[in-house]
Amino acid sequence: MLVRYFIARTRDRTLAEDIVQDLYVRICQLDPDYLPDNPTAFLFQSARNIWLNHIRSQTRGSRRESEWQDLHTVRVNSEAVADAPSLEDELTGRQQLDAMHKALTELPEKTQNIFRLHKIDGIRQADVATRLGISKSSVDKHVCAAVRHLMQRLKPPLGP
Repeated sequence: MLVRYFIARTRDRTLAEDIVQDLYVRICQLDPDYLPDNPTAFLFQSARNIWLNHIRSQTRGSRRESEWQDLHTVRVNSEAVADAPSLEDELTGRQQLDAMHKALTELPEKTQNIFRLHKIDGIRQADVATRLGISKSSVDKHVCAAVRHLMQRLKPPLGP
């Protein structure tokens, strides 16, 4: 019933199924003793909230992409020309990314996972905490430890 409802709204079967799957995950995280007054209304409202969060996320992503394009595109006679980095800059960037990845793998797996979820995937600390079943302060401690480690391992050498 929910999948059909969201297929009609989104016109995207995959998205509708994702919404219902996310709803299932959220319901599994509820207190087992929780019983809403109107279960059907609760399901539809919860699923609608998930859908709205998805729309907001897409809007933010589109806006970020547009802003990035504006910053990294040069216009010549109203034609967009990509402002691509030089091969040297690209190689340096790849080397730095490899070094960061290597330094990240030196951390405990839980700290790596929390850092990736929050800093790379962009998931809020509170949501990471909920997803992993830990406190927000624990997430903060893991992220701080990872950042400290990465800063120490990736700091440029001193002197000429």
